[in-house]
Amino acid sequence: MWNYEVSGKQTIVHWFSYRKQDRSRPIIGNRRPPSPLNQIQPDRWLAEYTTELLNLLNILGLLIDLEPQQADLLDRICTSDIISVDQLQDANALATTPSVTASISNPDQTSLF
Repeated sequence: MWNYEVSGKQTIVHWFSYRKQDRSRPIIGNRRPPSPLNQIQPDRWLAEYTTELLNLLNILGLLIDLEPQQADLLDRICTSDIISVDQLQDANALATTPSVTASISNPDQTSLF
């Protein structure tokens, strides 16, 4: 659970960083200096932090349990046939105006990216 990442950030480490006593961060580049409001912090570990941490750990545990199913679903999506614009239009699944349809650069595109 400790190593669980979202967008390259360890979730638990990131969560703790917002609840530690010294939350200061170095000024990088041209950024504005930190706001004086950053100095308004509790002087102790709050009871609700414990509740939030337990909720976070529970949610991460559930997400970790779902990873095999999520990986399988993503694999099935990525290996499935791509639905063409024509198929969507034939099924009346697209409610578009002609100007939107004209902006489609390559209707025969075979990949998402």
